[in-house]
Amino acid sequence: MSYIALYRKWRPMVFEDVVEQEHVVRTLKNSVKTGRIGHAYLFCGTRGTGKTTVAKIFSRAINCKSPVDGDPCNRCEICTGILSGGILDVMEIDAASNNSVDNIREIRDEVVYTPAQATYKVYIIDEVHMLSAGAFNALLKTLEEPPRHVVFLLATTEPHKLPATILSRCQRFDFKRITVDSIKQRLEKISAGSAAILDKEAARLIARLSDGALRDAISILDQCISLGGSKISYEDVLSVVGMVNDYFIGEVIDAVGRKDIQGILKLVEKLVSEGKDMSVFVSDLVQYYRNLLVCKFTSKPSEIIEAPPDMLERMKKQAEALSREGIINSMKELSALEAAFRWAGHPRVLLEVALMRLCEDGLPGDNAGLEQRVAALERKLEGGNIAMPADLQYAGTKAGNSSPAVSAAPGANAGAPAAEPEAGCAAAESVPATGGKPEKPAGGVKELEIWGEILEEIKAEGKPALYMHLSETKAVEIGKNLVGVIFDSGNGFNRMFASTTENMDIMEKVIAKRLGRAIKVKCLDESDMAGEKAQARARENDEFLETAQDLANRLDVPLDIIDG
Repeated sequence: MSYIALYRKWRPMVFEDVVEQEHVVRTLKNSVKTGRIGHAYLFCGTRGTGKTTVAKIFSRAINCKSPVDGDPCNRCEICTGILSGGILDVMEIDAASNNSVDNIREIRDEVVYTPAQATYKVYIIDEVHMLSAGAFNALLKTLEEPPRHVVFLLATTEPHKLPATILSRCQRFDFKRITVDSIKQRLEKISAGSAAILDKEAARLIARLSDGALRDAISILDQCISLGGSKISYEDVLSVVGMVNDYFIGEVIDAVGRKDIQGILKLVEKLVSEGKDMSVFVSDLVQYYRNLLVCKFTSKPSEIIEAPPDMLERMKKQAEALSREGIINSMKELSALEAAFRWAGHPRVLLEVALMRLCEDGLPGDNAGLEQRVAALERKLEGGNIAMPADLQYAGTKAGNSSPAVSAAPGANAGAPAAEPEAGCAAAESVPATGGKPEKPAGGVKELEIWGEILEEIKAEGKPALYMHLSETKAVEIGKNLVGVIFDSGNGFNRMFASTTENMDIMEKVIAKRLGRAIKVKCLDESDMAGEKAQARARENDEFLETAQDLANRLDVPLDIIDG
């Protein structure tokens, strides 16, 4: 006897064996028990979730001579005849290859005849969305008012492609994706029945790779059993599907973090020499970075990430060493690489270049790198680790003149009139031409009174989503060229939305237009304001002392800075 694939051999024969479709199974079993059999059923869902299997079980159940609690007995002559294909009253049609008007007309002409052996004549039409428009029109009247002895079972992965006139004439059942745990349990049962030992981690990996499709999982298991060993390990599964394990990807992440170009090239060489699919590797790398992002923002990542405990601990440590911007920018870079692989003649070169780019803070003209560099500068500014460039400092400023107390030297003639400053001297420069009032120090903090008008202008620019996320914020001027947008402590999502590069550019453009000067925007939490105000006061003191010292130097007046 020829070999039968595992997914066919282990196909459920009764409703009880169907995995995780209780809402469908319960309704169909009750229909069989009560005799309330509809004329048309539509089974929807992704591949490998049991649509065709349930249709076949239902076709036997409604024709079985001795059903058991709504299930077919699979022993009577009707059930055995349907299983063997000897009874032609149950027909399975592939709409992908029988999608013309003539095919449907044949069905329309046949339905008038009563079943030869069974109670119902059943038509199982798989991938029904593949029917042509003319075929749907030909099926419409028959589907609406078929003879009492005809039942249509339609299965599709794309119900949105069906005309509304067809959908309205069917009882619709949506099959959900099967969970990892349920697929794992089923795989362990099948492997035990196939005289193979399946490791728990291998079973979980297969379940994750199947993406909710049990048939895909069983096919991978079938391929693993074909390797010949009595025990299927985690590494066996990786070799069958052409993947690398999380530990290898972790090494790549560590090498990128160390900016170890040589180490990265060696890892890529190992990847190529083992014959791994580089597009699959990049996809896995994106998924790994996603896991790092989850570790960064959740307190219990184990509830979301499917990974061994030791691997999860390693991910947590890696996430702590990386910034949010760095992880997101890496995901963007790798996603672009994943799309470029389709047309790449030398995918290895593209992979190596992309990993080298991840080692850098960003290249000129690279928006992702620019975001990363700006974020790094902001962190340095918040920590006070950046000194003002020499060309921006006042002439005559001396190191160490940052004390808050200033007084005249004892030897200075306090009562003597100050000498007249020369034209263009610092005294004239320090007073702006706007009404004689000194301009507000660059380090000051004050509320931006026109913030409401700015929000309305953002809304008028066609950005209602940004307007909505900023509607409960206020803005302050932190110095001359920096505006802080303050969010409430509970509005972290709004702050994250507004902090994207596109939205920051919009805010800076509108604010700069209203204030008439170049502006940078910084999104802040209420708790951040204390630190911003302290830094602003420090900047005010520094600039005041610099100005005083500059005036004293230009006017030749002795001035001592007293360290208070």
